[in-house]
Amino acid sequence: MGEVFRQELTIADPEVLAGLGERTGMRFGYSSTDPEFSYRLSRAGDDRGAVSAVHVGGTMSLWGDTETFTVAQVHGVRYDWQIGRQTGSAAAGSPVLFRPEHPSLTVIQDADVTLAHLPVELVQEVAETVYGTATPVVFDSCTPAGPRWGRYWSGLARYGAGVVASGAFAEPLVRAELTRYLAVGLLECFPLAGDRQERYLSMEAQTCRYRVAAQFFDDHPGSPITVEDAARAAGTTTAALGRAFRANHPLGLSPAQYLRRTRLEAAHRELEAADPTAGDTVTAIAVRWGFTHRGRFAQYYRQVYGVNPCHTLDHWAPR
Repeated sequence: MGEVFRQELTIADPEVLAGLGERTGMRFGYSSTDPEFSYRLSRAGDDRGAVSAVHVGGTMSLWGDTETFTVAQVHGVRYDWQIGRQTGSAAAGSPVLFRPEHPSLTVIQDADVTLAHLPVELVQEVAETVYGTATPVVFDSCTPAGPRWGRYWSGLARYGAGVVASGAFAEPLVRAELTRYLAVGLLECFPLAGDRQERYLSMEAQTCRYRVAAQFFDDHPGSPITVEDAARAAGTTTAALGRAFRANHPLGLSPAQYLRRTRLEAAHRELEAADPTAGDTVTAIAVRWGFTHRGRFAQYYRQVYGVNPCHTLDHWAPR
């Protein structure tokens, strides 16, 4: 993932906003004659997506389109929009989707807006993984598939805003997980062209494969099993199993990474219980769990547990 960025600014001149939009992929014109107009933006993200918190004081209008899939979650006095032949108001909290090549006109008054920006390429990649199809992502509507999905996105928007505001957002794994949640939420909450039932069947199959393979790994960490063995246990191919893991694991781990993590956890438990005075060593324990390179084992261990494996072993205490 790319480097994280943060932007904070306050603007009192709507004409300045056009230049800002060009830098953020929001290709809009802005206008306001309200003497009370103000615009405050807090934006954070990386090259895989971003979340913006916007406060508009007074009244303004904007028109144009966006380079990304952008979902607005609004609370305020007024947020009236027109996208093609569709019109509506999002001021009461109903989300609205802005799409590339779909020019829009919006009038805003005294509103707080949370915007999720997801690149088209990312959404397509997630759709291919989740649904197992290369069909181009095309949304049929800029409003959610139903009230329940609108409420679901509202919850995602609140969650995303909270993550962005926290110090944890600086961590790549946190941003990756948030981006995945938002991308899958977008695909599920807003109606896609095509057969929804077919997509659900694909998702159900992938979830089943993931669960069977993950349980297979969990049950046999000490056995000489491979990813191919797990694929056979799940009744699928290694390529399809990889898609299932990317679609279902919270961190997007591959099957090989999941197996390594399972064995790492087993090695960690053994290190905690080991007795260095009886001759137990990091190398012997690592090899027993399939890690033949001590340096790489230490690297994997530090990534998960934050300390070197020798630190865990040296803190052994008689029981």
